[in-house]
Amino acid sequence: MPSSISGFLAGELLRLVFNNFGGHEPLPTIYIELLTAAPDNYFYGGGSIQGSSLSRLAITNNLTNFPSASTVGLITQKVNGTALSFGTADSALSFVGFGFYDSATGGIWLGGGGFTVPLEFASGATVAIAPGGIAIAINTASVGGCSGYVCRRMLDLAFGSVAYDKPSNFGGYFTTAPNYATGDGGVEAVGGGYSRVETTGEGGINSGNEQNFASSFLPIDSNITFANPTDAQGTAVAGGIFDAVSGGNLLCGGDLAVPRNLVSGSTGVFFEVYSIQVRILSVT
Repeated sequence: MPSSISGFLAGELLRLVFNNFGGHEPLPTIYIELLTAAPDNYFYGGGSIQGSSLSRLAITNNLTNFPSASTVGLITQKVNGTALSFGTADSALSFVGFGFYDSATGGIWLGGGGFTVPLEFASGATVAIAPGGIAIAINTASVGGCSGYVCRRMLDLAFGSVAYDKPSNFGGYFTTAPNYATGDGGVEAVGGGYSRVETTGEGGINSGNEQNFASSFLPIDSNITFANPTDAQGTAVAGGIFDAVSGGNLLCGGDLAVPRNLVSGSTGVFFEVYSIQVRILSVT
């Protein structure tokens, strides 16, 4: 079942996590519509989206209706936790997908998905979807994407209304690159005067974002410069953004274009403008 949050929602969530201001506020109610014609792309929401005579269904935004998100590989998703009943079909109906909105009519496309096999209902039948019958997902890039941790936090905020208190963000670098999707397996530099550098404020993540058929992203908007090493640190091969000055969670990361051998007196690592782009992709 291909499904995706929308580019609009992706941009809002990225601003919340990686910027000092703005971002998504959880909605008390989310509306779902069954679609007889699917959009060109569930991330973008364009094309001939078409509902039916059935009204959108209002869903209280909580963890009962949208249980906690889970991550498998590069895909983080959550499913409906309760049955969804749309009423009685007034004619034979065939649904190819579903869409989420922020209002009962019109409103903003928040994402949606397609059914592997169209759902068919005869006239007079109750139109309902069992728990686990729909899913909404975030797809992260293997390099330069959000980690599974932060994807789960973003989905639980948008679909579940779980508060996310934005932390300060800190840049760091690795001598062994991590698995960027899970945030595991990396070896961060140690010793030689190494410490993470805060990236919020003027040197934070840019508030602008690109939304198109493929992705939504935020770049760093100024250089992040680390202190010159006072002793050997090894070879820096990757960088990342964390939610704490030490420990904490890796939020995103990517390989350095050119690895840096760091010895006493050498020039410290720096991340140039746009060298880190925090990206959410369309699920295909």
